[in-house]
Amino acid sequence: MIEWNELFVFLQKAKTKKFIQENINCDVHKLILNPPAQLSPFAKQVAEQILSRRKAKGKIDSWVTNFDLIFPAPLSIEQASSGKTAVYKKLILKGQHLIDLTGGMGIDTLALSENFKQTTYIEQQDEIAQVFKHNCEVLGKQIEVISQEAKSFLEQKTSSEPQQITFFIDPARRDESKNKVFNLEDCSPNIIELLPLLEEKGVRVLIKLSPFLDIKLILEKIPHVKEVHVVSVKNDCKELLIHVDFSFEGDPQIKTINIGDLNQIYDFSFPQELISHSRFDNLGRFLLEPNASILKAGAFNKIALDFGVSKLHPNTHLYTSENQISSWPGRTFEILEAKVDKKVLSKYAIGGLINVITRNYPMTPATLKKKFKIKDGGKFFLIGFSGSDKKNHLVIGKRIKEVGLLNWVSGHN
Repeated sequence: MIEWNELFVFLQKAKTKKFIQENINCDVHKLILNPPAQLSPFAKQVAEQILSRRKAKGKIDSWVTNFDLIFPAPLSIEQASSGKTAVYKKLILKGQHLIDLTGGMGIDTLALSENFKQTTYIEQQDEIAQVFKHNCEVLGKQIEVISQEAKSFLEQKTSSEPQQITFFIDPARRDESKNKVFNLEDCSPNIIELLPLLEEKGVRVLIKLSPFLDIKLILEKIPHVKEVHVVSVKNDCKELLIHVDFSFEGDPQIKTINIGDLNQIYDFSFPQELISHSRFDNLGRFLLEPNASILKAGAFNKIALDFGVSKLHPNTHLYTSENQISSWPGRTFEILEAKVDKKVLSKYAIGGLINVITRNYPMTPATLKKKFKIKDGGKFFLIGFSGSDKKNHLVIGKRIKEVGLLNWVSGHN
């Protein structure tokens, strides 16, 4: 059986780092089955280092090319924050002392530490904590590293100045069988159970949760929520950030961000959404789709009022306008064909390629692609939806690129 300390020393050797660098694109299965003698008995672990670096590409590129760093297992890379979402968290928190209760790979810890005078990293798995400590030394970061379970740490921690403590926690969203869980109480550690301790020991906590969780249900279970951040990267919803301020009373602000070449920001509150009412209309010159964060947050009516657009159907969540809305937080399509048959489609599906979108439509994109013998691709879009006339529509549009940085806070243009 491999001893962790031996592996840890082996991964730090110059010849090991050189091997990983020179074989970063190798066939890892062949590497494991027929390893060179110099890797014995750590071929599997070296292969995991290579796989982890591959998975980190495009997520934390600055780490990929630094071969002095040691990577956790590939699954940990999948669960870790991207560099972009970690940097976004820096806009939310700053203060005296940050305590990350579920350190893991530590991407969030490292980013947030730049906003605090002191940072403590807590991780229940000693091997992961050792790796993070090593990586901090490589990166020149002064962060206290403690290998302990979060609840145990909180129960033992004493502080004469809890008003200086900010917590960050990213609970595991998989059970012991590695299956995803969808309830707060099933996350590890149990956030609901920890809240009294967090309030006793500090003033605020930022909780990172899966975007699959229901925001309104979260707000029913967690008090003192000041803000909910719904974070997407390139229109892929990545995480919910629940900002709890134990002195806050009132309705939380729902802050949506879609990080991309241009950041799309839109803020609202649920009471605002509740009293807002959309107007409905037939499809005009432009079709507008909110980004993934807005759709997740449920800003279906307030956004129509804020941007002066009409909704196509109560359950479709697509909007229309005769004029282009340059600051629209999502995608805009100029409608080229309002009625589509095979002859019209052949004009735009060049080489059988056209992108397919459906919203509240009886056929899925896969079904439409099979019916018309087309594949995703090209510069045009086939869009299916239910309209205000309660009929199903199939149209063709061309995406209009956004112009300028988008930054809308509801009520403040």
